[in-house]
This record gives sequence, structure tokens and C-alpha cells, in this order.
Amino acid sequence: MRSSAAWRLAQLLRTAAHDLLVVASAVVPMCAVFWVTAAHAGFDYIGSSWSESTRTAGDPMRALWRWDWLGWTLLYGAGFGLSAGAVRHQGRDAWAIAVACWTGVLGAGLVVFTQNFQFALPDHAPCLYEGCWPLYWQAVVVSAPMAVTLVVVILLGWWAERVVVWVRRVVPALVFITLMLLLALVWQPWVLPFLQGPPPWQSLAATTGAVVCGMG
Repeated sequence: MRSSAAWRLAQLLRTAAHDLLVVASAVVPMCAVFWVTAAHAGFDYIGSSWSESTRTAGDPMRALWRWDWLGWTLLYGAGFGLSAGAVRHQGRDAWAIAVACWTGVLGAGLVVFTQNFQFALPDHAPCLYEGCWPLYWQAVVVSAPMAVTLVVVILLGWWAERVVVWVRRVVPALVFITLMLLLALVWQPWVLPFLQGPPPWQSLAATTGAVVCGMG
């Protein structure tokens, strides 16, 4: 009787742990999407109507390299690999592929929503630069580590029968964490000044115009 009860309890705990893994494999990536798109993953947000002085004000590193930022990066990085093998499959891991595709679609929708939220009020200020730079572009830069990670999850899920589960869980985490750390390293010296200044096509047009006038 006791052995039977213990076996049933073990089975119940195993089923509960498996169900929790399945739920977490879908929820954690969605939370990562909100962190990246709505909170910009700790990176500076630049409004399209902000003046030049406002764009360069503040400390761009105030939220980066802190323990909480590193913790969220590690947590969400690990979360992208939870879907691998969470649901039994033969051949391709359909659950991992579906979670990654849904996460990507949700992320794209939230990028459009969050980037256009600044224009929600009817009396919003006009854009500083042509094309409302850096509208969408800053979201693309900040979302790049997540987008690359989702592609990796899809590829590993597609060849799931050739790649062991632990590799499919570890590799997406390493990709996301590495790319986030690299982006944080180059954010202040190169990426942020590029987004704060005028759009590259405007600078290119001015340079081309100056060269043409000089030749004339």
C-alpha cells in the first residue's frame, strides 16, 4: 500500500513538473517579449519628437550592467530554451517551433504598438527628423538578440531528431545572453549616438549634395 501510494505521488509530482515546464516554456518567452518591447530591455528609449538636447540627456548606462538587468537577461535567456522537448514529439519539435513563431509574431505586434504609442495624443509634437527617426529602428536594434534567438530555436526544433534536448535548451540561452551582453558593450560608444543623431540617409544626402556642389 505504501509503495503504491508513493509511486502514485511520484507520478503526480512528475506530471505536475512536466505541466509546469510546458506552461513556463510558453509564458517566459512572452514575458521576455514585453521586457524587450515595452521596457526596451533596459536600453535607452528615444522619442521621435524629442529635441537634440533631450535625446542626449541622462545616463545611458543607468539600467545596464546592474544585478537586476543581468538577472532578467539570464532568466529570459534560459526561458527561450524551455520549449525544447517540453512536449513529446517524433521528428520535428512542433511545440518549440510554434512557441518561437508565436513569440516572434507577438513581438512584432508589440513593436508596432509601443513605437506608435508616442503618437497616441492628438497634440503630440512633430518629429525632429525625416521619417520620425529612429522610429522602429531602435526597436529593431534592441530586439535583434531575441529575434536571432527565436530563429535558432526554430532551426533546432526543425532538426530536433538530430540534436539532443540539452543542446536545444542550452544553445538558445547562450545565444541570447551573448548577444545581449555584446549589445550592452557597444550601446553607449556606437549604437546610442547613431540612434540619437539624424538618420543616415539624411547625412548621406547632405554629403552627396556637398560633393556635387563642390564639383560644380
